[in-house]
Amino acid sequence: MLFGTPGIVIAQKPTSLTQQIEASQNPDELYQLGLAALAAGQPDLARQAFERVVGLNPGFAGAWLDLALATARSGDLAAAVEHLEYLRGQFILPPALSAQVNYWFSLWQTPQPAAASPAWRGEISIGLGYDSNANTGPARQQIPLSLASGSSLFDVDKAFQPRADRFSVIGFTLGGPSLRLGPGRIGPVLLLRSKRLLQEKEFNTLDLQPGLQYMSPQSPQGPGGADTPEGSWQVNLFAQHYRQGGQALYNGLRVGAQHSVPWRMCERSSGAEIETRFHQRTPSLGATLYSVNAGLSCPVLVSDRTSIMSGTPGGTLSANLKAGFEQARFDRAGGNNRTVEFTMRYEQLLNATQSLQATWQIAQIADQTGYSPLLENNATRRLQRQTISLGMRQIISRSWEAYLNVDYFQQRANLPLFDQKGSQMVFRFVRGFDW
Repeated sequence: MLFGTPGIVIAQKPTSLTQQIEASQNPDELYQLGLAALAAGQPDLARQAFERVVGLNPGFAGAWLDLALATARSGDLAAAVEHLEYLRGQFILPPALSAQVNYWFSLWQTPQPAAASPAWRGEISIGLGYDSNANTGPARQQIPLSLASGSSLFDVDKAFQPRADRFSVIGFTLGGPSLRLGPGRIGPVLLLRSKRLLQEKEFNTLDLQPGLQYMSPQSPQGPGGADTPEGSWQVNLFAQHYRQGGQALYNGLRVGAQHSVPWRMCERSSGAEIETRFHQRTPSLGATLYSVNAGLSCPVLVSDRTSIMSGTPGGTLSANLKAGFEQARFDRAGGNNRTVEFTMRYEQLLNATQSLQATWQIAQIADQTGYSPLLENNATRRLQRQTISLGMRQIISRSWEAYLNVDYFQQRANLPLFDQKGSQMVFRFVRGFDW
């Protein structure tokens, strides 16, 4: 429409959402227009806006999430799942949002025809590392023993002192086709972890854990929706076969349940676990461990969901407290014991594909009976374990990630035989796959 004096052309400002979306070239303005279209019940128009946003700014994670929501509401679930796959593969999400995305991913997947082969999902990791105490040798070079003539110091043989070595690691995780069970899904899971040392081969390990996993995610919620009080459930049942030096060390069975509930921008969790181990080499080491835990994970250095998802550098701080009671066989040295473990973890997002992680864990373990007449005249053993870990994660592509981790471990005890310390560095590649 033309106004004013001849020769001066004044364009009328777009008034409808459609016209505003078509006219705008600003990704932030387009994003707000897309949210308005979504709130107005126009998912096709919102989808158009969000597609333009991610085209102009591919690093805007929040736009990818809302594009998936608009696409699903427009009826194209297959495309919505593709958007979620891209979101999960390219961005590091806060815990509560990650749980929500995982739920939508499971909810929107198109059921396969009865004749089609079920899909398996998993990841494989390979890496190299260095361990300063590959044989878990004691930290002290002399150990006091309680003899009839009195306490005497004995030198620790060099064969038992800490020995450094290089190693390779292989990890494999596989999740099978799941079936609906109540509000969630249940399916088979296989975990495999292997560590092979270059020289200290008697300390090679193989950890094989087949099991079942049940997941009941939280109910979906749209942008700005209220938290769902029911939260999500995860229940695991695993068998375990652990080998050391090429021989079976123990077999085990573990069942556990974990409940997570969104709380404001955080996620609260609580759970319980029972684990039983049967040792082949030394039957007296068999025991059953009962434990409960509670944790909280929160984003920091960000003010709201939009700033998190738009790629503003921020972090996630989580803390977990675990208490356990280990019921031992009648003939195990030290008898039953009690454990209290506290873990704090911080992850700092550097950008859409990089993050730094720092973990501190401390545990207190106390036996209930004397460990041995030869050690401080049958004193009750008390241990304190600390682990400090630093790591970096780099997303390489939709399928590949790289990790670099450095760990320092120290164990102090009132019985010097159990003093230990060491450091470890691992560099590994991880690849996700569908089969």
